[in-house]
Amino acid sequence: MVCKKEPMEREQVIARYLSRALDADGVEEFEAHYLGCDECFDELRVSERLAEDLRSSSLWWKQTSGVSVLQFKSNAELTHSAQELDELRREVLEQSDSRVIIDLSGVRRIDSAGLGQLMSCYSHLVKNRGAMKMLNPGPEIRKLLDMTGLTKLIPTFQDEQEALNSFK
Repeated sequence: MVCKKEPMEREQVIARYLSRALDADGVEEFEAHYLGCDECFDELRVSERLAEDLRSSSLWWKQTSGVSVLQFKSNAELTHSAQELDELRREVLEQSDSRVIIDLSGVRRIDSAGLGQLMSCYSHLVKNRGAMKMLNPGPEIRKLLDMTGLTKLIPTFQDEQEALNSFK
């Protein structure tokens, strides 16, 4: 199949698809064309690899039962200068997901900037009729969250399934 779309238009549609910014009809149209067009399919694969490399830092994301679960790789820090803080902001504040679990099992340190970012994520989701839960904070992180009162505001769980069920 020869593609009739301009290269710039293809790149924009691919970027919107990969960032989950297309509506259901757009996704259906995209997949119908791109999966049947060899030229576009190859371009999509290259874009996916590039996007994956850019995202492959310290935050892992999955969708389960309509809930986004964000998990930091081990030894992550939610501190003023940490890359993880920017990734958290991008994943929560710039996406359309409204139900989010943040798994803190891989986080070893949080400072005031990290606490502020967690509050910002929580506020953003609640303002948009969503919800946020925290999962698996280690003992020191849990102590900090308890001391600051965040665990009273943001439900915190030790079991992922229990956290997922709490959205029902």
